[in-house]
Amino acid sequence: MPDLTTRQWELLRLLARGHTNTEIARELVVSDSTVRKHLENIFARLGVTNRTAAIAKAFPAPPY
Repeated sequence: MPDLTTRQWELLRLLARGHTNTEIARELVVSDSTVRKHLENIFARLGVTNRTAAIAKAFPAPPY
């Protein structure tokens, strides 16, 4: 499991549900720029460059 803060996991869960940055900002009661900064930090910690890759790495599909 990736080493992320509780807040970063919270943001990723909303991201995985398809929320936009603005919707995430409203839900977490922060600014859009704070969401962008959180995403930058999440991408760096996960070693990815986009939202889809971050979701795939944080929530991998179970093996069959």
